[in-house]
Amino acid sequence: MKKNYRFILIFGLAILSSQLFSQTVTTPYEVATWSGFRKAAVSFTFDDGCPNQLKIAVPYFNTLGLKLTLFTPTNGSPNWAGLKTASDSGHEIASHTVTHPDLSKISVQQQVNELKNSKTAIESHIPNKKCLTIAYPMCVPCPDSLLYKYYISARGCQGFIEGKTPGNYDNISSIGVGKPGFYTFEHYKSKFLSVGTTGGWLVLLIHALDTDADGFSPVPSKDMKWAAEFLAMRKPKYWTTTFLNATLYSKERKAVKVKETAATDSSFTLSVTDNLPDSIYNYPLTLRRPLPSNWPSATVIQDSVSVPTRIVKIETNVYITFDVIPDLGEVKILKNLTTVIPQIDSIPADNINPSDYLAASIEQPMGSSETKASFNSGKLIVTSSNFSNGILMINLYDTKGVAMLSRKWNYKGENEISIDLNGNLKSGIYIVDITDGSSSWRSKIIVN
Repeated sequence: MKKNYRFILIFGLAILSSQLFSQTVTTPYEVATWSGFRKAAVSFTFDDGCPNQLKIAVPYFNTLGLKLTLFTPTNGSPNWAGLKTASDSGHEIASHTVTHPDLSKISVQQQVNELKNSKTAIESHIPNKKCLTIAYPMCVPCPDSLLYKYYISARGCQGFIEGKTPGNYDNISSIGVGKPGFYTFEHYKSKFLSVGTTGGWLVLLIHALDTDADGFSPVPSKDMKWAAEFLAMRKPKYWTTTFLNATLYSKERKAVKVKETAATDSSFTLSVTDNLPDSIYNYPLTLRRPLPSNWPSATVIQDSVSVPTRIVKIETNVYITFDVIPDLGEVKILKNLTTVIPQIDSIPADNINPSDYLAASIEQPMGSSETKASFNSGKLIVTSSNFSNGILMINLYDTKGVAMLSRKWNYKGENEISIDLNGNLKSGIYIVDITDGSSSWRSKIIVN
């Protein structure tokens, strides 16, 4: 069972900051650089609590199944109800101090108050979540000895993409979105392509969106949405996650030790451990090993509980991949006699952009702009009362233009068309196209 550490956070975080950890992994096991063996990590971080962050960014990221971080000052009247709702959806609510000061221009005791009281306020309004990261106001850091009394990492804004493991968790670089020179979709995309090549961690810093009153450096939400959709179309390549999750994963990955302790014809037993405090560092790491050639498939349990697994094919090799938490207990890989066809991840080419697939919610109406399409309970649902009676041709495409569905429908004036897809639609972005021979209608749908 996972050990319960009696651990004084105020000293423990400071000690951890100075420790060096080295990964040890027994062959043929591999630990993913980023969750799910994705090529790179991307974190959208938002500062200052501007209203449109909750009104626009959070709902849109929810739709795409992506996570973000809101670095929020706690003075004034933060929208705690909205922030808690965002937290409940998996987004991170993190510190941006209390009053947003230049930390270099206030006393040590004032710095303590800013760091400590912000953390306390957030944790009191959002129970059962630890506030463990901070963004420095105006990008001015405090001494790391003070930082690590309360937090495990901090975001600065030096303007470069971090490597696979940041050199300094007390001042992780971010790239500011806004003037000068970074606010269009193409600006975002250029950074995505760069981090996808280096395999590092791209942290984006955003303040105001659209017409946020008094917000710093407002940027168009349209381009931010396109940027998020570009990543959502490529989930097997980019891990779009919170600043905290990327911190936890990279530190655990750096410190993990994986050792095979037993092996039989039908099972492997592993020890997956690290020397980090389990009360904080409990994020799942993704591991894999080649699937034995005489195993049709496999299942994985940790401490006798099933964990997420995939059977994947990469070039000519078939792997069992699985997510486990260091120190949570013994891991067993068990032979399964049920044959499983290995999954092969499909990633659109870099030159396929969301704008090619109506990413800005553009619709081509056929009879009425009230026509709507959605995916619900394994079915494609189209609602309208304005199609022409007769034969409709309904097509569904993925982001690579591959037809997923082509169906003739004898339309007789019904308000809803429901087509059962038999559960064969994976998460992602799709385009539905309907024509009656003389006019057509198109829109995107998002499947989580």
